[in-house]
Amino acid sequence: MASATQYDVIIVGGGTAGLVLANRLSEDSSVSVLVIEAGANAAADPRIVVPALFNAVQGTELDWSYATTPQKNLNGRIIGHPQGKVLGGSSAINAEALIPPSASDINAWEKLGNAGWNYQTLKPYLDKYFTLSRPDKATAEHLHLSWLPADLSRFSGPVKASFAGAKEDPLSSAWVETFESLKHPLTSNPFDGKSIGAYNGASTIDAASKTRSYSNSAYYLPVADRTNLHLLSSAIVSRILFNPTKGKLGLKATAVEYIQNGTLQRVNATKEIIISAGAFNSPKILELSGVGDPAILEPKGIAVKIHNKYVGTNLQDHLLNGISYEVKDGIATADNMLRGDQATIEAAMAAYEANKTGPFTSSGISSFAYLPPPDFVNGKNSEDRNKILNALTQKRGTHPLDSHRYSRLRELVSNLDEGTAQYFLFAAQSNVAGRNTTGGIAEGLQPGNFITLVTALSHPLSTGTVHISSSDALAKPIIDHKYLSDSLDLELHARQVRYLETLATAKPMAALLKPGGKRNHPDAFIGDDLEKAKKFSAVGGSTNWHSSGTCAMAPKESGGVVDAQFRVYGTEGLRVVDASVFPFVPQSNLQSMVYAVAERAADIVKDSLRRSY
Repeated sequence: MASATQYDVIIVGGGTAGLVLANRLSEDSSVSVLVIEAGANAAADPRIVVPALFNAVQGTELDWSYATTPQKNLNGRIIGHPQGKVLGGSSAINAEALIPPSASDINAWEKLGNAGWNYQTLKPYLDKYFTLSRPDKATAEHLHLSWLPADLSRFSGPVKASFAGAKEDPLSSAWVETFESLKHPLTSNPFDGKSIGAYNGASTIDAASKTRSYSNSAYYLPVADRTNLHLLSSAIVSRILFNPTKGKLGLKATAVEYIQNGTLQRVNATKEIIISAGAFNSPKILELSGVGDPAILEPKGIAVKIHNKYVGTNLQDHLLNGISYEVKDGIATADNMLRGDQATIEAAMAAYEANKTGPFTSSGISSFAYLPPPDFVNGKNSEDRNKILNALTQKRGTHPLDSHRYSRLRELVSNLDEGTAQYFLFAAQSNVAGRNTTGGIAEGLQPGNFITLVTALSHPLSTGTVHISSSDALAKPIIDHKYLSDSLDLELHARQVRYLETLATAKPMAALLKPGGKRNHPDAFIGDDLEKAKKFSAVGGSTNWHSSGTCAMAPKESGGVVDAQFRVYGTEGLRVVDASVFPFVPQSNLQSMVYAVAERAADIVKDSLRRSY
């Protein structure tokens, strides 16, 4: 139960963004803040705390357990989408990768018409949310961290970040050296807004305790005893309520209805309601509240309060594919642990509990690279490249943001100085090829030890939708990413998938792999064949867990749902702050952007509250 009937600010969703807002807005003791979270506080749960156990959460009570409709261009496969149903949201269950975005990705927001949304403005917030620990000299040399700034004091935020790679692990060193041997060295510090090449990145792991650092541990728990900050957990928000106003907007958000213990209840907001429920649940809550497309709402019996056909559209994700290669004997991987081998798990837990060492201290995903299309660098395959550029010039989309997407990708393929693909290494086998992926990443693993070389499409053209399935707040939304529905995505992605074979046969990576070893699927033997790469793109395509864009920040006529101040068009006192407002998915993982955007949103809301008093 809420401890009062009304608050100044109600935040719907205690996830990555929601808890940043809760912390920053409650810094003013005169502002009462309520956070409504669907999940529980699982701060002591080892599945949350231990970095390597992120894979143990999928399908549990800590996961919304969402999944797509059958994806036509992925051979009809259903793709599972884990989302944190827990205080801390998906920052509590992700693989802890801390990857800064590129400056041009953020500048694209301003070019779209979002005044003040550029890299220069957001940069202080990108540095504000985390503190970065420097590893010892030997580890830094092993991880090739010469790019790391000498002065790390600019990173001074509550999230603790560190470098999880160990100097005993040959994979992380081989990763960087392999890209260097292929003439793709890191061009500059990734934290400075523009770089391509390979590097070992930071993770949101506390260097001292070797535990996950996330929005709950960093932003909420340290201030949970503030008398003006309140938490309502295990409560499902059913809708936002509006009252008519005399102003030009017409409707003011005044209350939140929620279901707790099977009972429908209401709590009022005097100043602001902020939805921070994520790319799937934020548009769902808007639609349940009557904000959306009449063609979606009216058949479900929901009265339309605000007509906006773009709510729940523009859904984007980084489609990924991974080829698993069998490693030579003696190369340590996480396969036995993923398979549930009791002896391996007990040994890993013993090392972790005794001195915070061993495989439990890392997610196993910390080696990354960003590249332009390798097929086209140094003037190669100019005819194919020109065909893609011409197609991008001639394309006509169905969403107002499509033309901006085409222009952005055309710029990237023309200049070849920024990434269109992410690559990373996972120190275990991937099991998603040829199957639905709702059973988690440890289902159906074959015997043996593997590493998986992965590539993801950084700037997809294909977009999908997420819409309510009924007026029942407890019903799951209908999620359809429409992966590879744009043929140019397949043309670029297949070339990236084929490049995985180049990585696997280059030194020193090749020295770690068994010649003629097993792979994760018969179709994963691609060689240099582009058609085989296209086939495997469908057979093995899956999510990078980076869904975004469904309540886009853009001018309304350009397909926007919120304005540059996060305000929902046509309403007063209602904002959305989370990855759903990203008009374009950034090339990087979303975590850094969500934290930074939420920090900036907090300042914007603070300023609004000050002016309202």
